[in-house]
Amino acid sequence: MLFSLIGSSILIPNSSAQEETKIPNWIKNVAEWWANNEISEEEFLAGITYLINNNIISLTFIPCSNSGAGADPESWNFLSTKLIPDWVKNNAGWWATGQIEDADFINGIEYLIKKTILGIDNEKIKGKVPIEDVKFSSSWAVDKDKMVFVSSSFFEVYGVNDDCMVIDGISKWKSTTLGLNPNKMDRYNEIALWNDPVNAVVVYPYFTHAAYQSGGFYDYYRGNCDYCTTTKFAQPISQYASSGKAHQALTLLGYSSITDVEIDKNPSILQQFDKVIILHNEYVTRPMFDAITSHPNVIYLYPNALYAEIEVNYTDETITLIRGHDYPEPSIANGFDWQFDNTHPYEYDDTCLEMEFYSIPGPAPTDVHWMTNCYPENLFLANTEQIFNVLKAIKDL
Repeated sequence: MLFSLIGSSILIPNSSAQEETKIPNWIKNVAEWWANNEISEEEFLAGITYLINNNIISLTFIPCSNSGAGADPESWNFLSTKLIPDWVKNNAGWWATGQIEDADFINGIEYLIKKTILGIDNEKIKGKVPIEDVKFSSSWAVDKDKMVFVSSSFFEVYGVNDDCMVIDGISKWKSTTLGLNPNKMDRYNEIALWNDPVNAVVVYPYFTHAAYQSGGFYDYYRGNCDYCTTTKFAQPISQYASSGKAHQALTLLGYSSITDVEIDKNPSILQQFDKVIILHNEYVTRPMFDAITSHPNVIYLYPNALYAEIEVNYTDETITLIRGHDYPEPSIANGFDWQFDNTHPYEYDDTCLEMEFYSIPGPAPTDVHWMTNCYPENLFLANTEQIFNVLKAIKDL
């Protein structure tokens, strides 16, 4: 569904249209045998693991599996303490008899992988597009020899093999990397700036990335560390809190890129650009705040931008929280007392079912800035019409 103009806002509804998971029909026999107790749980898992590792069952999103945990037949003894939930077995039986759709069966398989009950070998699973033909952002260091396929959505999605973390018993990718599918270049051309005269820049939130690392501001907020209002610089990686997916997507599509550091050291640098896209730049200095808010054309793609004031020590390579985020007094929310702060309630809406760009006044009467009503990081992993429309809106605004 194309976005529609509604007054001074742009509404971009979510579409649930996804590529269908492909499962050969004969695999239903395996599921039925297990549901009828004709084969053991271990035999079912071994069979499904083999089918996934050999690209016979294709999942829409490949979960992260540490070193193929559980994929080695010698490791099946661990199953005695990790039994498959009954609902997964019920699903298999219902799927085998045509009572539920392929997607419902796959949901159960993906659950088993995420819970490390079923292990896969990420290195064996390949995408339809050879990684040699996938283009990654030049703004990020990518070692293709270490990358494994995760998903083919609007972008190709890869992760670093074994780069997993477990949260609430679920194995997840610590970070994923986006790439361009050479078979979708006509689609990309509609939203890219490769041949566009507009000089636009996206600002990577380096200081915010540092604030979220271990020993950073959030250890202070949680009461784990009294001195963590000062924290060290950190090597950038593509993480949820630092809006890494949006930065990858936009730089892949021809947007220039600068960091917080460049603006802080030279606030006038933004004058070189016709359009500035701010990501989750939550922690900024006063010179940064003034430079961004005084630019005539700014898109705040993420809520919670410009939320707290920091100071930077380039000699010690540290940032220090000065004001905001309930510091130094609980009554202080936005550190700049910015009237357009949209942290609440929008920051924690990461589903973006009804994503909207809405306007706020710019520095001059004819200037317009744009903000969004949800946190869109996960959209960049999706294969819906919505992500195309979001990127088209960013180009056109």
